[in-house]
Amino acid sequence: MLGKVIDMRHALVTGAILGLTLLAGSAAAQSVDAALARGTLKVCIVEGAPYALKTPRGQWIGHEIDVAERLASDFGLAPEFVPVTYADMMTRLAGRDCDLIAASLAIEPDRLRQAWFTTPYGESDVGVVTTRKDAAALADLDKAGVTIGAVTGTPAADLAKARLPLATIEVFPDLIAAERALDGGAVAGLAYKAPIPRLIAVKAPAKYVVVGGDPLARTADAFAVRKGDTDMLNLLNGWVEARRRDGFLARTDAYWLTTLDWMERLKPRAAPAAAK
Repeated sequence: MLGKVIDMRHALVTGAILGLTLLAGSAAAQSVDAALARGTLKVCIVEGAPYALKTPRGQWIGHEIDVAERLASDFGLAPEFVPVTYADMMTRLAGRDCDLIAASLAIEPDRLRQAWFTTPYGESDVGVVTTRKDAAALADLDKAGVTIGAVTGTPAADLAKARLPLATIEVFPDLIAAERALDGGAVAGLAYKAPIPRLIAVKAPAKYVVVGGDPLARTADAFAVRKGDTDMLNLLNGWVEARRRDGFLARTDAYWLTTLDWMERLKPRAAPAAAK
């Protein structure tokens, strides 16, 4: 009798585990299947040059936009962009507001607890741009009385605290607010992933300089998908490998991350002359 009870309990536990596994597999498949059914790929993006920004006519352009558009096109889908912030992107992903996050997202331990990451499709240096022209290296900013800005939810915020323990690290909700603080003199520098520090310095070379020497860190950047979304993870991993081998990712990096040619696309176009 006792043996039958144990066998029954074992069967119930096994059945429950199998049921949960099937449910998880079903939920994972829904992400890819739902995208194919509706004909669109919902992509969470974080606005900020040169990754995702709008032209004067309201068109999305940027490194991640090109990547997401090619990804969607390769599977016969139209991209649907969902703007999010670093602070809420994981919540939005888990809430199915999007199928994946494409934001040159650094693979970090804290993020690994919240989502699954694909094979990296890029790397980024995290550096510092400053108004202090005497800052030849990070050590020159690691002083009491020096305030460095960073954006909440980014690796730069934690890296700056670790690498510049004597300085004060002030965290801002987004890059726009952080740049405004830098421009207004509220902070002496801004820690962020490349190429943002260089872009800021290029726009006002008389005011800003990128701190030389080793960067705060070098990150591996990847797509993020919902935990358990095996189908989407496998699809993206295969796509990254294919686009790496055909040179698409390298060409996209070269255009958006090493040149400023794309800035021409942000200039307002002159209205056509009225007919006489």
